[in-house]
Amino acid sequence: MNKKVLYAFIILGLTALVLVFNSMGTGRNVTVDLIFTSITAIKSLIFLGFIVVGVIIGVLIK
Repeated sequence: MNKKVLYAFIILGLTALVLVFNSMGTGRNVTVDLIFTSITAIKSLIFLGFIVVGVIIGVLIK
């Protein structure tokens, strides 16, 4: 694992911590419509999922 991938995972981990700690409070659920179904989850987990997909795409492109 090279330094770029390590830095990407560190940033991902820090972002995950921020998103999870900011999910406290009311009105934290969101519904995401996918092609075949819809998912209702905590906003921070949805955002984290999008970040993970972005990191995976970035790692695969390089």
